[in-house]
Parts: sequence; structure tokens; C-alpha cells
Amino acid sequence: MKILTILGSPKENGKTAKALKLFEENILSQGNEVESIHIKDYNINGCQGCYACMGKKNEPGCVQKDDAASLFDKMAAAKVIVLASPLYSFDLTAQLKPFVDRCFCLTNTTILNGKRMALLITCAGPVENNTDLVQEFFRRAFDGKNGGMFHTEIAGKYVVPFSDAPDFMDRAKQTADIMSAEIR
Repeated sequence: MKILTILGSPKENGKTAKALKLFEENILSQGNEVESIHIKDYNINGCQGCYACMGKKNEPGCVQKDDAASLFDKMAAAKVIVLASPLYSFDLTAQLKPFVDRCFCLTNTTILNGKRMALLITCAGPVENNTDLVQEFFRRAFDGKNGGMFHTEIAGKYVVPFSDAPDFMDRAKQTADIMSAEIR
């Protein structure tokens, strides 16, 4: 199975990157194929809200000429897509959010139909009253069976809280193990 991981952190080797790497290592050891991208390495403009994409059927149709189209192709080739982000102001990072917004142009297509989506969040604080907004955003966007914007299925929402605690890597490993077992 091909899995695309999209790291939304601005940091190359931050806590989210380390947690995601643990998942990637697990899933590779199970015989899966993983393609990893770091969103900071791509030029992605924010959505202009022009709705030109809605005039197209079965193709993204976005009028912007940046790296988003190449990422849409990578998403089309994957069975599972994992978005990984540290929590910034109760949301995805400023690097990842524009790309998710740009995925709006895929709502008029079958590109994401049947894809399984997973969310991995790291945060310095607790899960409760901290990650609820980003998890709800993810559900509303990607839970296609329950009115989500895309015809996708949620494979899981995973949070590694208290990222500054000394046992972070142990808890990240536990989360990676759970993710790997559930995202098959």
C-alpha cells in the first residue's frame, strides 16, 4: 500500500518530524511504500477564492501555477494520506493550512474518493481543550461518510501531547505503533 506523509512543520527535525518518522519506519517495516514530503519545500499559495476550479470536472482546475498540482498528483497515487503538524494556535501550521485550503479544488473531482486520511498532531499542552478545534476541522473536511467536504475516509486522528516532556519520544513511539496498526 502506498502512503503519502505530508509534514507541515516549519522545522526539519522538530518533534512532529520525529513522531512522523517513527510511523514511517513502522509502516515501511510492514512492507508498505511511503512517500514523504515536507510542505516547507514546496511553493504553495493560499486559495484565492475565485471558484474557477468549480468549472472543471474530474481535474483540479486551480488557476494558480505553483507546486500544489504536483502534490495533488502525489495524493492521487496514494491510498493513505497522513497530515502531520504541530499545533499552532489550535490549528495546523501556517505552512500546511494553505495546502489544505487549496485541496478545495479537488471537491469537484474523484481524485480523493476512497482515500484514507490520517491526522498526526503534536502539541506542548494537553489534548483536552487544546486539539479539539483542529480535530473537528479535520473531521469536517475529510470524514466523507458523515458529511465531510471530501469523499474520503478518516483512518485516524492521533495526538502526541506534552511535546516538551522528557518522555515525548516514548509516547510518540506508542502513538506510531497504534497508527501503524490502525492504518493498514
